[in-house]
Amino acid sequence: MKQAPDERLKHVAIGVSIIVVLTLAVTGALASWRLLPGLWCEWIGTMIGVMTTPFFMEASFFTIGLMIVIFLNSWRQHKDGDELVYLEQVTGPDLPKDLPDQAKWAIYRDEPLEGEQPSRIAQAEGALGIGDHEAALAWLGEMSHEELHHPQTLAVRRDLARAMGKTELADQLENELRSRGV
Repeated sequence: MKQAPDERLKHVAIGVSIIVVLTLAVTGALASWRLLPGLWCEWIGTMIGVMTTPFFMEASFFTIGLMIVIFLNSWRQHKDGDELVYLEQVTGPDLPKDLPDQAKWAIYRDEPLEGEQPSRIAQAEGALGIGDHEAALAWLGEMSHEELHHPQTLAVRRDLARAMGKTELADQLENELRSRGV
């Protein structure tokens, strides 16, 4: 997935700001811990001593880095929401053999709605829309006489006749649509 340039710039700015804040905090503590009064001076001096001891320095920076990563990850998860997605796969005996794998599944953030079987006219319109004239004819062939003379079906039949080059039939269906006032 390709990110927009401004989003990458935002990520770099966040990373640089974290490094700058840590650099300022560590160098500020090293430079000014003796100027603080009482218990603060002793506590910060002890922490600086522990942090700069050769073996503990790596462990302390690792711990600080790990805490930052955990904080940023929890903040991102809170901002982005749940990572749960729904996967829907297309299966069945009528699945074309040459269908690419990425066309066999879809990922949804929200739960998909319950599927419904489209009507025959919707199936015919869809088949006509993608240029599958044989399937459109098959769906129209399953309709009753009353369904075939419905204005929406007449419009689909007219468009199919035009797409198949049958101008006389298309003109006849157009006249029937006009006579119905559509």
